Amino acid sequence: MLVTPGKELAESLRSLQAIARELQREIGEPLPEPNLRMARLRVAVASLGQAKPTKSLRCPEEYVKQWNKCLEDKDHLLEARAVRYLCWEPEIATGHRFQYYLDHHQVTLNARSLQGLVRSCHSRWSTQFAKSQVAIRVCSRLETYEGANRLLSRWKVGSSVIMGPKGAQELGAKMVKGMSVIKQHCESWGVADETCAYVQAAVRHAAEVCRDGVERVPEIRQYLLKELLPWSGWPPDVFKSEVGQLILHPATIQATDVKEAVRRFALSDTRLGDPRLPRNRLNWAGIGEAERRIIEWLSQLDIVFFFETVLSQGRDPHGRKAFWLRYLSSVIRSRPLLTWEDRSRLQAILKQKGQELANFGLMDGSTSGFLLDLGPLLAVEFSAVGNACYLYRKDDIEKIIPDFWTPDSFYLTVLKQPRLCLQRIVHRNAWPGAWQEEASQILAQFGIRPRDRQ
Repeated sequence: MLVTPGKELAESLRSLQAIARELQREIGEPLPEPNLRMARLRVAVASLGQAKPTKSLRCPEEYVKQWNKCLEDKDHLLEARAVRYLCWEPEIATGHRFQYYLDHHQVTLNARSLQGLVRSCHSRWSTQFAKSQVAIRVCSRLETYEGANRLLSRWKVGSSVIMGPKGAQELGAKMVKGMSVIKQHCESWGVADETCAYVQAAVRHAAEVCRDGVERVPEIRQYLLKELLPWSGWPPDVFKSEVGQLILHPATIQATDVKEAVRRFALSDTRLGDPRLPRNRLNWAGIGEAERRIIEWLSQLDIVFFFETVLSQGRDPHGRKAFWLRYLSSVIRSRPLLTWEDRSRLQAILKQKGQELANFGLMDGSTSGFLLDLGPLLAVEFSAVGNACYLYRKDDIEKIIPDFWTPDSFYLTVLKQPRLCLQRIVHRNAWPGAWQEEASQILAQFGIRPRDRQ
């Protein structure tokens, strides 16, 4: 049963009167929870002008059978009730044959049927469909509507948004302009299903608009990362595509604040997470270039953290941080290994960094370590003075580290095996830069070269 505007207005007025009576009874006494009462009052006032969508109809199988008979026999007529229900059946309602039937038999659709027709179009929305004759015809039916239904009247005025060739883009642009919550924005337009294809297209356009301004306008960046991308209505492949485009966007690469914000989002969203960790690898399937970029960012954080923070008083006299930062593009995975003493000393920093250092491991003894997997080679560095860098071939890595991500402690004697390692790089040599030259030559033999030489 349809609710007329007059009935909606009467119900809203009765709600206001009830609140007024309740307030009147308490005149002269302190009113508890005033904010709650004002919130209720605002909701009641707002409902006076809100166009509410009709509850969707589920088409009975008998009416689908009637339609199938129409397809077999063009002279077969549908019951009026069947037409109303079929308007809510997307596969049928958005077909050329059904639209032809409505035109050929001059069927007049009531408000609920027309709403169903629009909803069916939204559920099958695409760039191609928005330009199709079916979409044009449904838009025409909407624009010629003469009834009193407030939602359809709103849609009629905004027909270019609801059913136009660029309707989803217009909805998305309005979404960004108002920095709107997706669900509330859809409700304001009377779109009941916020995950339908039409809304998905709108949100995708909104994300595109935000990417273009992500460096210039901090509010747009915030809106993209806090409202649009966290949206649960993204199809998985589209979500990953959107995130991948943002990670590889020039602004994300060039602007440090943008990069940090994007990195935090990627690590905190359960659909992604740290791509170096085994449990998250499938999350990044299909966006390999973006995954590579995130790994590079995270490896940079690990290198800086280890050589600036884990090393006592941040001393790095041999320039190991600067050396390994040149090889970021070759790092597959990295992992700081912290002793109990270093974990206690750096507890506040670890808590602050949170997800960014969720990959750190445990080290037994008094020396923390650092693992850099470069593909063909594994480099193992240590925090305490007097420890060389150990380079191991890929084939020997499992002999010393069966599980790179083990929660168990690593041991100094296991990580330092002179007989098994390819080379021990001693940082203190006769002349400045000697160890860097030695290490560079060995890495180059395995195709591992610094960024500035690529």
